[in-house]
Amino acid sequence: MSFLFSSQKYLILIIVSIYMSIVIGQSKVVEETVVISAKYPVPLSEVIGSVDSISLADIEDRQVSDLNDLLNNTVGVSSTRSISSGRAYNDSISIRGMGGRRVNLLVDGIRSGELYQGYGKDLVDTELIKRVEILKGPTSALYGSDGLAGAILYITKDPSDFANQADPYHAINLGYDSDNQHQKLSYLAATVGERSEALIQLTSRTLEETELHGDSELDPNPFTADQNSIFIKGKYLISDRVGLTLVYDAQESEADWDLQSTLGNSGYPQIVNTSSSKGDDESSRDRVSITLDFSSDFGLFDNGSISIYAQDTDQAQITNISKAITGNFVSGAFGPQFVPQIPPTPIAEFKNYIFDQSIEGFNFQFFKSVISNSGITQNIVYGYEQETIDVTRPRYRTETNLLTQSVNTNIGGEAYPNKTFPDTETKRTAFYINNRIDLSDKTSVVIGARNDSYELTTEPDQLFINVNPFGYSLVDQDDSKTSLKLGFIRDINEELSFYYQYAEGFRSPDFYSSNLSFTNFAFRYTIIPNPDLGPEESEGSEFGFKGQASNGSWSVAFYDNDYKDFIETEMTGFTRTGLMKFVYKNLEDVNIKGSEIKANFNLSDNLTAQFGFNNSKGRQDGKRLTTIDPDQAILGLLWNSDDSKLSINTYARITDGSPQSLPPVCGRTPPCADALTLPDHTLVDSFISYSINERLSMRLAVRNITDKKYWNWSDVAGSAANDSALDYFLNPGRNYSLSFRLVF
Repeated sequence: MSFLFSSQKYLILIIVSIYMSIVIGQSKVVEETVVISAKYPVPLSEVIGSVDSISLADIEDRQVSDLNDLLNNTVGVSSTRSISSGRAYNDSISIRGMGGRRVNLLVDGIRSGELYQGYGKDLVDTELIKRVEILKGPTSALYGSDGLAGAILYITKDPSDFANQADPYHAINLGYDSDNQHQKLSYLAATVGERSEALIQLTSRTLEETELHGDSELDPNPFTADQNSIFIKGKYLISDRVGLTLVYDAQESEADWDLQSTLGNSGYPQIVNTSSSKGDDESSRDRVSITLDFSSDFGLFDNGSISIYAQDTDQAQITNISKAITGNFVSGAFGPQFVPQIPPTPIAEFKNYIFDQSIEGFNFQFFKSVISNSGITQNIVYGYEQETIDVTRPRYRTETNLLTQSVNTNIGGEAYPNKTFPDTETKRTAFYINNRIDLSDKTSVVIGARNDSYELTTEPDQLFINVNPFGYSLVDQDDSKTSLKLGFIRDINEELSFYYQYAEGFRSPDFYSSNLSFTNFAFRYTIIPNPDLGPEESEGSEFGFKGQASNGSWSVAFYDNDYKDFIETEMTGFTRTGLMKFVYKNLEDVNIKGSEIKANFNLSDNLTAQFGFNNSKGRQDGKRLTTIDPDQAILGLLWNSDDSKLSINTYARITDGSPQSLPPVCGRTPPCADALTLPDHTLVDSFISYSINERLSMRLAVRNITDKKYWNWSDVAGSAANDSALDYFLNPGRNYSLSFRLVF
């Protein structure tokens, strides 16, 4: 392990990769992978900057069922889990050490629904995805706000991916995952006519809690979930130059939780014994879009598109709790003394926390290719986007005394129902232009700029006023930000290219950070809006090499990203009445730098080798940033039979240990505890695909073959070594997935 992750020795891997590309391959091959991350198709080998592409074949062969499955073989990218009130969800995507709301998520170019406390980022059904493109580094010059660290582009399936005019397509997929008892049934039908094509896919899933490694000292909270989705896409060729695409995408999920981890005694100074806690989480996302594609001989563009879309995301987190007040701590001569309450007071508590978001927008985009007399080619993409986002977050909570039947709505120092931030409308508009200039056959330059304007307007009501007795003034945001992108790529020879890119990113203050405002008298604190809150910003530089050989390709990247004006809460003092005063402010500056290697070589007609490596280090206000994922290497061997009926793919993920010299973890009260550290670990997964005949195929995945006990650093970074909840973040031991596809 020390060899792989030595800062001096991984440079040897770079030199070896370059050498292999020169001596092994003698002729450049045309790369089939084409990406749209620049908003128009570009061969992956010619992209300036780092982009990873996950194909439909990858998704199917690896039995991808959720976010973790999708990303776990991509270096420099990870997803994190959170445990909120006993609920566990995939909470965030991190790219090169930065994640959360600082990564853009788009589905067919439309911003994914916002997510809020207790919900994860699995609102995109992996069964619908044709391809995923991962842009690493600031992306606001292309995709606007939230693109500080990168962007994830989900591209959905098309009818022509499955059917042609001669053969319509019908298929049933059955799947099972052992780690969470996941059962999947989907039906896909596609047809392609002379001027029209259509696709419909229906998916139903049931699953349970994810099993932790067998050595875990804790059990996950039991839950059962039902997930259903319908996806419809239709295309119609109005004329030889005009086409229409309609998309309807609806997903819903319901999960029932038995929150056993929350049972027992808790609270101070009032002691409460919780005997039962049941959760019901409901979420849905509906998206509809209409896109008109066209081409023209008009001088300002060769082709273009106009899209209109609407999307609703609704989430509800319901909890029913049975508890009893067993006593109170009161002041005494020798400190707090416990006074039991006899008999205990039985309480039935009900909570319903809702988050609803609606998005409406339209955009148009044009593409123009211009060739000058001197042979210089300009590929220009430009457009306009407009979007309106409405969010609301009502919270309902009651406590019913089962002895007197009295109902209490003032709980924990808060009056219910309430809203901790007001209903908010955000309007975004943007103009952008990106020009790729091919100066010669060997040299290309990219110049891009985007101006985003955002206006955030609040609409307070009585529910918001309920927890704002001091009447703090709300903050309406109205600002703009221009983001730039500059880069070039130079072919040194037929096998080797050098590139450099500078890109900017930003994240505008959102509904939450701008106007989170409430007062809790029981816990003696208040949160105040900040009228001077500005956007987060990033600047990223990257340079590297890309190699093409007759038997494969490779790339090496070095990056240096600066992030400033992070939006975080800070205690700023006390009110006149002694309440702790918190406010969201622009605080920490962060620098993350590192390197990345990727290689893909055909060792024979049947065998392909893949390699990936990422090394990142970060500093925050001059101190080491410890939340960045440790160094990781991914090794893959992909074998296909001569008749292409059988394929066996095996991956090894080698992860360095976490930082060993971490400062103690200190809570609100002493003593401090030693910080958690993790050892090196290696995971091995294997995937088998077999076509039994022309209509029936099967796929088998075996993950964590060696039954390794491990945590993902992104899940537990910042934890104390003696944290009693660590085992909740353990990953499963050895597990498998099995699926069958019947085409008829």
